[in-house]
Amino acid sequence: MFAASSLGRMTGQQAVRAAAGVAVDAAAIAARARELGVLGWVRPTGELHAEGPPGAVAATVALLGDGVVGEPVKVEGHEQFGIRGVPAGPFVVSEAARGFVFSLEVDGAMRSWTLAKAPSMDPAVKRMAFEGEAEATAVWDRGTYEQGGRVAWPEAIERGHAVFVLHGDQLRGGFALQRIRPRQWLLIKRRES
Repeated sequence: MFAASSLGRMTGQQAVRAAAGVAVDAAAIAARARELGVLGWVRPTGELHAEGPPGAVAATVALLGDGVVGEPVKVEGHEQFGIRGVPAGPFVVSEAARGFVFSLEVDGAMRSWTLAKAPSMDPAVKRMAFEGEAEATAVWDRGTYEQGGRVAWPEAIERGHAVFVLHGDQLRGGFALQRIRPRQWLLIKRRES
């Protein structure tokens, strides 16, 4: 397996980050980027990461407006062009008889993981999570989440590594679910850059 920067050099791909500094039509940019064969993401606030053939990447950056210049970055290996910063659905963390239940809405249905302790905001603390339903007694935290990562949802969960950003009262920021065995996962707080 090659590192992302090596992959870019070997395939003639480039990656660029850019920011318009104003709100943009993220849906229109994402649709055009997909037509151009560009991978990465855009936020409605005007930030963009584009990777692909140099001409297609330049055309995608140009969609942000006149005078916006991209900065070269490493090719990350995205498998889609998505819109970030838009809620993907609700999440709920509930207290249960034997710990906590962490639930995300994925494709219109709630997927749940049982944890012995509450999710942690410390990136050094990883919580073992067992996929499956458990009877919840009281809501501990709730809010919305946005999908992250390089792989589209729900495929990211099916592959066993899902990255997301929580917007709750107690849990905020980037998290990941990493499958380590069938039905056994780790819930990890991602480090903020």
